[in-house]
Amino acid sequence: MKKLLSIAIAAAVAAPMAVSADTTIYGRLNQNLVMTDNGTTDDWDIEQNASRFGVKGDEDLGNGLKAIFQYEWSVDSSDAGTLGGRLAYAGLSGGFGTVAIGRQWTPYYGSVDKTDINQVNGMNDTYIGSVRVGNALAYVSPNFNGFSAKLALVIDEGGAEDLNDDFNDWTNLSLDYANGPLSVGVSYLAANGSTAATDGSMWGIGAKYSFGNFALFGQYEDADFEIYNTLKTAAETADVDEFAIGAEAYFGNNTVRIKYGEVDKAADVEHWALGVQHNFSKRTMVFAEYENTDTQGAADVDRFGIGLRHDF
Repeated sequence: MKKLLSIAIAAAVAAPMAVSADTTIYGRLNQNLVMTDNGTTDDWDIEQNASRFGVKGDEDLGNGLKAIFQYEWSVDSSDAGTLGGRLAYAGLSGGFGTVAIGRQWTPYYGSVDKTDINQVNGMNDTYIGSVRVGNALAYVSPNFNGFSAKLALVIDEGGAEDLNDDFNDWTNLSLDYANGPLSVGVSYLAANGSTAATDGSMWGIGAKYSFGNFALFGQYEDADFEIYNTLKTAAETADVDEFAIGAEAYFGNNTVRIKYGEVDKAADVEHWALGVQHNFSKRTMVFAEYENTDTQGAADVDRFGIGLRHDF
């Protein structure tokens, strides 16, 4: 109830600002009906995927300088509850680039995870990196003929990301290139932990190429530490490698997508997914997807889902 009240208050406060061109209220509702077959039971559930409510904007400070902000909540739209914060940052933007402080997208995610194309909840790709992180100081460079750089430092004494007594607990640097149909990103992330379980690094590369009514995606990752790796367990200490490829075809208002990926770890994972999507408009779509996940030493897991998504 308190979380719902906080969102209602935020909406009421932000509503008068919405008439200004520099402040935007936005959101997404993504409702799914999903069947999961784990080899033992078949379960049907109503779920949501990345539903959200947010406020973002900027203020012109003159001389080419702007103040920027964004506050975004994740919302459990399947039962009108909330899941918590997704983004919360403020910063300055100008000819020098952008500097922001708070909870943000990691540079690694934006540069590497090119196969994150599914709409149904739980139909994830084989990506093993971090997505968002709090207590971050980030810099995004200007674009130089298609090239740009992103740097993030996690500075957290005593929080969930606190790994040691140094100034920064981890460092993430990404380099990106985008020009016409091609986009490529490479990223390196290092955790400065005080123990073997919290110290290590990972790197990855991702690419997307569009041509005609088609697009191809690909990514590769190598990780050798525990704490920010969602597919590792405390018992695993060896490197984890991941690759994934995917494709989309566009026919009018319809999209067909397919992807395949593997994770090389103690219990190897093989994953593939197929989906179709129809866009009623730029903001409303329906979709159906199927995936199979084969984990070494365990039964296959099959998932099928249909859904409706509306953005505002």
